[in-house]
Amino acid sequence: MVSAKAKEDALQRVLASDLVDASGRIGAFLSYVISEEIQGRGDAIRGKTIAQDVYDRAPQDHGDADNVVRVDARRLRQTLDHYYATQGDDDPVRIHMDPGSYCPSYEVVNPVQDPAETRPRTPYLAYGALFGLGAIVGGAAMLGLSFAMPQQNAPVVVAAFPGAGVPERTFSMAERSAILQKSPAMLEAITLAEQGHRMIFPVFDAPRQVLLASIFQRVIELGPDFYGGYAGLAHVLSIRALVTADAEARTAFLTQAQSAADQALRLAPAEARTQMAQALAVFAAGDREEALRLAELSVELAPMDGQLSDFLGTIALFSGQNERAVAASENEALRESGSQRFANRNIFAAASFHLGNYRDTTRAFNEAAALGDPICALSFAYHVAALQALGDIKAAERKLQQLEQSWPDASIANSLFGIHGDTAPAEDVLQRLRDAGWRDG
Repeated sequence: MVSAKAKEDALQRVLASDLVDASGRIGAFLSYVISEEIQGRGDAIRGKTIAQDVYDRAPQDHGDADNVVRVDARRLRQTLDHYYATQGDDDPVRIHMDPGSYCPSYEVVNPVQDPAETRPRTPYLAYGALFGLGAIVGGAAMLGLSFAMPQQNAPVVVAAFPGAGVPERTFSMAERSAILQKSPAMLEAITLAEQGHRMIFPVFDAPRQVLLASIFQRVIELGPDFYGGYAGLAHVLSIRALVTADAEARTAFLTQAQSAADQALRLAPAEARTQMAQALAVFAAGDREEALRLAELSVELAPMDGQLSDFLGTIALFSGQNERAVAASENEALRESGSQRFANRNIFAAASFHLGNYRDTTRAFNEAAALGDPICALSFAYHVAALQALGDIKAAERKLQQLEQSWPDASIANSLFGIHGDTAPAEDVLQRLRDAGWRDG
């Protein structure tokens, strides 16, 4: 058994880090469950007890409170993973919050400091991608996707190690060298897929998605046994299905998106991008609940991939789960420097609009623009709507003029109604736009 003192020391180490605000919700959540477990009440911890004891939620707020607790539990797991992979790497005892449970467990990393027996140490692979390489005979079926594939004598299957939790771009030099020896075409496919994924936001920029569809088709031609091309193509086609107003084209996009997602699933079922491909495909088909489940699973598989958190936030936002969208957008530790552009501030801004926090909306959009985050017609539409809601009429009119000049052909109404599961949030944005002088069509 790990001693109570060792558990308390482990808690204080986490709270002392700059990743956790000890007085904030995540810090209070962790302190509460540790205290309850030490007192022997760990098995009795439930979402409703956390909501009442930590968040002061009344019992009649059951549904909303449970959702807040689930979101914060996921954030806490991500924070602990990040802490122990970085600042807490040398901690003698680690705290774990296993999915599906609010009772903490403990792992002794240094048995000299605490010889108590615990469960075997969980390998931490978040920062070291382990990829399997193998040869299979023959080509891959394209499931109706209309593009040619080259002949390959011995295609290389490249799939992420289950639970590796890393984006594709983290292939090491040694891994790339090994892949090069087997198949230069596969290595080029991997590199091109990395570049494509970095370009995917803003997702509702239609010309960008048309370009990316051809990029991921080329990835598949180069590496027909690499899951990344199919997953990326599924992402793109799902988005195109959401925003197109043509019913026939939408059906075709949906069919091809699901086919590509299924092929990625066959090649690499435990890869996070595969699960997100499934999430986006079913989201585009209208099953918002299943899409959220799969998106959550994707983030569980790769908790340090900020882009996947952005996709989760996007799905939550347009499923009416605004608090979940805010939670997915808040962890700045996931955002890496470099050429990749993240959408977390835009997601936070749009979710804040629907929560009625219009000043947060305008602040976040201004920060996003200043920091080089993705910009598209929809983000500008939300910004105009927030300014109008605040009564800043002149600023709303100026922003609307910029919107109309930059994206004169943007189908804002079609896009909003296509991606929102409920028409009311879309209409809320559109009415604010009309009040600012925008005309439908």
